[in-house]
Parts: sequence; structure tokens; C-alpha cells
Amino acid sequence: MKRTLLIISALVLIVFMCGCGKERVYTVTFDANGGTGVMKSQTFVKDVSQALVSNKFKRKGYIFSKWNTIPDGTGVDYSDAKEISLNDDLTLYAQWKPVSGSKNGHDYIDLGLPSGTLWATCNIGARAPEYYGDFFAWGEVSAKSSYTWTNYKYCNGDFNSLTKYCSMSSFGDNGFTDNLKVLEPSDDAATANWGQDWRMPTVDEMRELRDNCVMLWSVQNGTKGFLFTGPNGNSIFMPASGYYFGSDHEDSGVGGYYWTSTLGPGMSGYSWLFHFYADGSEMNNYGRCQGRSVRAVCK
Repeated sequence: MKRTLLIISALVLIVFMCGCGKERVYTVTFDANGGTGVMKSQTFVKDVSQALVSNKFKRKGYIFSKWNTIPDGTGVDYSDAKEISLNDDLTLYAQWKPVSGSKNGHDYIDLGLPSGTLWATCNIGARAPEYYGDFFAWGEVSAKSSYTWTNYKYCNGDFNSLTKYCSMSSFGDNGFTDNLKVLEPSDDAATANWGQDWRMPTVDEMRELRDNCVMLWSVQNGTKGFLFTGPNGNSIFMPASGYYFGSDHEDSGVGGYYWTSTLGPGMSGYSWLFHFYADGSEMNNYGRCQGRSVRAVCK
């Protein structure tokens, strides 16, 4: 009898030890919650942190904002690609914010800004907020494979031979000046590509976006950039799309460079743009020939 009890005790101990040595695995299930698309479940080892996979769901007329543990958003929030650890299985429901409207087939968001300016949900040439879209030299309306002074539309080969948008004779071709300081509609990449309801933001409108929104460096569908949340709680995402100088794509995933429609205050070969990166942002002047992103606005 004693021998039998010893054998049983040994077997129980072996089973217990085997169970203790096995890592516990939990599953995160993603629910589109009114959206469309497919996302595979994600596995987590108990107490081991990792980032949630980025959202891949879509919903017509809406923008993804976050995850929540309850469909109506009254549970616990999780930002996209948030790093978490689990002690149990988890179901996350996509949370959606409606776009404010559409003009010429392109959606805009009302951020509640003082001027009432409405911002497009994606870049010119992009099919979703996280896509970079096209790159434009300032005053040009088509993308190209290389961006230099030698192929810039409004000069004769270099930055001090400008043929339009020049307020200083030392930078104009043969002393040319026209004192134009804001892009005309025919030279505005937003107007030319999306129609007369749309245009590039002025430097003041870009400052208003920066100064009145909460800016959060984030990842959307695997793309790094800034989430701008306005006074009314609505938000837009602007990817860190980098820029082109020559045929080289620089700072992709590191910085965003977004043209305004306003000529710079100094040398006429430079125009105002909004530059942001993970640690901050600035309004600055850069060479007009370089390829930068455009985020359109409307009223």
C-alpha cells in the first residue's frame, strides 16, 4: 500500500512539474466592429510584452481611432500598436470616428480650429491616411522621379534664376520680380489634383493646426507619423513621409515635410513648410525644388 502511494505521489509531482514548465499562451482577437477586412488573432506569452499588430480594418466614411474592450467604447482603450502584456485572452473592438464630409470625392475632418479650416484625411495622391501619397516641388502640380533646380518649373537652371514667385531681384532671372507670395490656383498641387474646393494651407493655417492640436507621435497601420487631435476631439493622421532631393527619398518614417502655399520671408528660392519628427516640430523654409508632401484644406 505504501509503495502504491509513493508511485501515485511521484506521478502527481511529475504532472505538476510538466505543467509548471509549460508557458501559458493567451490570444488577442480583433473585431472590425462595423468595419471590413481580416485580421488574424495575435498570441501572447504570459507576462511577456509585445506590440499589438496595427489595425488593418477599413470602414467607409469613417477613420479608425483606437481599440476598446467593449464594442460601444465604454471599456478599456488601447491605442494602435500599443505594447501590452496579457494574463488572459482579450477581444479588442475597432473604434471608428466619422469623417466630417467630402468634397470632390475626398474626405475632410473638422478639427474645431478657430478659423474653421477643414483638413483632408490623407495626402494628395494617397488612398488612405497612412500612405505617403505624391511628392511635389513647390509650385508644381505633378509628381516626378527627380527633384532638382535643373528641372524645376519656375527657374532657368538654378535657385537664383527664378521666373515666378520672386520678390528679390538677386534671385530672379535677369533681375525678375513679381512679388507673388502665395501660390496661384494653377500652381497649387491640391487645387490642380482635387479641384477648386481644395487648396494647400497657408503658413498661418499650418501654424494654427500645430498650435491648436494635441500632437502624438504614433503608428497607424505600420506607418509612423503624428496624430493631430483638435479642440473638438476629432483627429487626423499625417505620416512621416520624408522628402525627395534629386531621386533620393530621405527621412522616410523619420520626419514629415509638408508644404504650405506661402513663399518664405527671405531668399525667394525657399518656401514655408511644416517639419515634424518624433521629438518635436518646426515651421521652416526649404528649397522650392525639393519634393515634399501636400495635405490639402478646404472651407
